[in-house]
Amino acid sequence: MRLPWPALAGGVIVAALGAAGLIRGAMPQSTAATGDDTGVSAAIVITGAYVRAPVPPTESAAAYFTVYNTTGTPDRLLSVETGAGATAVLHTVGANGSMTVTPNGAVIPAHGHLTLSTGRGHVMIEQLYGTLKPGQQVDLELDFAEAGSINIAAPVIAAGAPVPTPSGAPS
Repeated sequence: MRLPWPALAGGVIVAALGAAGLIRGAMPQSTAATGDDTGVSAAIVITGAYVRAPVPPTESAAAYFTVYNTTGTPDRLLSVETGAGATAVLHTVGANGSMTVTPNGAVIPAHGHLTLSTGRGHVMIEQLYGTLKPGQQVDLELDFAEAGSINIAAPVIAAGAPVPTPSGAPS
């Protein structure tokens, strides 16, 4: 039995669109949408995310990234969640210069940024569920007061490895 050309062509188009949806759905999202579909820049942009592989016997790892707020209104990073460990705790540098837990989150100023880097803050992923090895990725959900939730995938890099070069920073 022969299928008519329109039916065969329709099946190919549906299969191609379905595959494209799967591929797009599997890609990590690094920005929050602005709510419009004009393609204008996102309100919050996350760049340079990575996790340092822990050196045993520790059961925790640090995640680093930069958050850019492209809006005219401050936003607050309230919390970070991950499936890599039991908890994810935001640490920033306090007024006295020491690393402190930031229970109320961290403010990202209007048209400003928050950089979490060695000596400047991190997200401590505690009670790891397994071994983190270089080349793996850790999924992080960043929850903001205004922008909502943003999901990113941070590559795991070896202790002592150079920090990945961030890309996608807004100008």
